[in-house]
Amino acid sequence: MTKEVKIVPEEIHLFHIDILESVIKETGDKKVGDFELGLAHSIMHNLKDQRIKIGLNIKIKEKTTQGEEANAHFAIDFHYQIKHLENFYELNETQHPIFSGLLIRTVLGLSISTARGIIYERLSNSNLRGIILPVLDPKKVLLESNKN
Repeated sequence: MTKEVKIVPEEIHLFHIDILESVIKETGDKKVGDFELGLAHSIMHNLKDQRIKIGLNIKIKEKTTQGEEANAHFAIDFHYQIKHLENFYELNETQHPIFSGLLIRTVLGLSISTARGIIYERLSNSNLRGIILPVLDPKKVLLESNKN
């Protein structure tokens, strides 16, 4: 985009969270050690209604060299309505929107942070309790997804 507009937090409304999948595979022992994190995301939009949906697919797997592994998988959709969404994209030559990196990083960061709390709560009654997703830089998440 040629012009970068400012994000006004009050104009971003997270109006729905849809937990599509929440699977926790436990083992006999409480696990709070090292774990591997897999994160994938998707972005969808509805320009007419000024909406963006961020889909997160998060996998947590205990790092172990012995025995059965505890793991968890979550698929969560975050639905946002963004006032003045038209200020955050330009249409390319095929009339597809190219969104501002700042906007996408902002809603992706909000989604990851919200997922952190949801997952922490979901794991609290399992033997994976105590695992907290790390703080991630949304810009790095986007750059990593562009490599794949």
